[in-house]
Amino acid sequence: MNRKALLSLLVVVLVASFVSACSSSKKAPLVISVQLAPPPPGSLEVSYMTQLGAQVVNDTAAAGVDWTVTCTSADCGSLSPAHTASGGATTYTAPATVPTGVTVTITASSTTDATANASAPITITPVGSLASLTGQYAFFVTGIDASGFYSAAGSITADGLGNISGGEEDFADVPISSTMNSILGSYTIGADGRGTITLNVSDPAVGVGGVQTFSVAVTSATHAVIMEVDTSATSSGTLDLQNSAAFSSGVPAAGFVFTTFGWDLSDNGQTFFGGVAAADGAGNLTGNVDVNDTGNAEEDDLGAGTYSVALDGNGRGVISVFPTVLGTPREFDYAFYMVGPEVYRAVELDGNFVAGGSLYGAAATPAAGFDVTSITGNFAFNDNGFGFAGPVGFAGQFTADGAGNLATGFSDSNEGTAIIANGAVAGTYSIPDSTMPRVAIVLTAGNSGDLINFFAYLVDPTINILDPNNAIVGAGALLMNSDGSNNGAGYVIEQSPATFQGNYAVSEQFDSQTAVEIDGVGQGFSDGTANVLGNIDGNELGAPAPGLALTMTFAPDAANPGRMTGTFQFDAGTVVNIVYYQASSTQVFTTEVDAVAVSNGYVVHQ
Repeated sequence: MNRKALLSLLVVVLVASFVSACSSSKKAPLVISVQLAPPPPGSLEVSYMTQLGAQVVNDTAAAGVDWTVTCTSADCGSLSPAHTASGGATTYTAPATVPTGVTVTITASSTTDATANASAPITITPVGSLASLTGQYAFFVTGIDASGFYSAAGSITADGLGNISGGEEDFADVPISSTMNSILGSYTIGADGRGTITLNVSDPAVGVGGVQTFSVAVTSATHAVIMEVDTSATSSGTLDLQNSAAFSSGVPAAGFVFTTFGWDLSDNGQTFFGGVAAADGAGNLTGNVDVNDTGNAEEDDLGAGTYSVALDGNGRGVISVFPTVLGTPREFDYAFYMVGPEVYRAVELDGNFVAGGSLYGAAATPAAGFDVTSITGNFAFNDNGFGFAGPVGFAGQFTADGAGNLATGFSDSNEGTAIIANGAVAGTYSIPDSTMPRVAIVLTAGNSGDLINFFAYLVDPTINILDPNNAIVGAGALLMNSDGSNNGAGYVIEQSPATFQGNYAVSEQFDSQTAVEIDGVGQGFSDGTANVLGNIDGNELGAPAPGLALTMTFAPDAANPGRMTGTFQFDAGTVVNIVYYQASSTQVFTTEVDAVAVSNGYVVHQ
């Protein structure tokens, strides 16, 4: 090789080395990636809301994330906002119905490079379906029809496919007492747990020519809140799965507590009963009853009571008691339907009163007897009744110290929309008879200065009073006014306020037991912060209003944990002010506090 060729080769090598060195000094372009953090939940109930987040890596433009949701249906839910910064949060709201294919896909894409993305599926599950009602259920309602107050109790058998294949009902209002009617019918349950039950009753005097229609909001396969929504009546109540295997054993030998309420036909006034009874297993009943008849309160012996030892195939039996009420010997006859050995729904059929109520297994008598230590802790309560100003709504919370004192309480009251008050309350409590689970409560209502007297009848602490087939959320009692200023009944439940988020069934009665009663049963999703949104069926006697938009707001009371203030609205109707008292994250009492109406209700987690 000559010197000239060698020099040329050297130049080529040096140039190549230089170009290679320059190329190696340039960094490869960074690849953008997206990660869902935290990952979306694997499943969500319809209408449920949850927060999602995503991190974008290597995006020098810091342009953020674009969010989309896809599925095989028109409604896949929604994302708000649809664009976030990297690490920011968006809220996904599941669709109101389950989409075709059951799942939706959430995708987070880099705004800078849409090909950089991360996706995850979410299975959308219904709150309810036709299968939610399968088996025998006891139902119970009280309300108003064209004749005034009425009450009904019965049993239906649902096949899980939309058919009511049998049942039985007892119905009482002022002109009629219709007993042991046979039932057939049908039902629907939507994805949000709302639906209707249509009963074809053998007596054409019941309902509209023998047809009763109820709105229903299921909370589980064993419980629902219901409301009559035909043109014959408006009422509210419950539906509970029956333990039909216990029917053959009948009513056990045990102690029970009870409350019933309705109208005394002799003086056309509201009457409430509460008390303690003992069944001996052989058809004999003994005990005491507290009576509050239009403000006249007294305690009476039940007399030589009797009850059915054997129940029929619908869990039905009969109770008869013979107290002397306000100086007059009376006979009270009730048909009852067993939910389980410790829970019964009852309707009065004797013509003295039009009334209904419930019996629960009583708290067991301690070896040393009941005393003030039998009720200790924090409690929420509600009371729905009547006073001289009209309907009365009352709710609150208190702490029982185990020594006979009530403290750190707060209450809200509404007496006929004329007296509306709230404030701190305190008081005392005692056990009048150590052999009975009966607590006398004297509440000093700090908001009005009045003394309000109640009896609380202690229920077996293993029973969930509002939802007897599901897990206990707090020990409870039945409540009844025991003074001459008001009469009413309600519940006391041990209080453990926590979160208020998720899907809830809603039951509300406005101006109950009056000619203008309006009831509502529905469902809504609570965002846990300030709002409950959903749908509700309303009914004012003769004017059912199905599928109304439900809007509720709430704000925690920092000074009184467990209490919240807020509003309640049907569709575009009047916004009313309500107060919430949380027994737990699954059960909340409500009461209205304005001059529009008097309403009481409760909200139960689905």
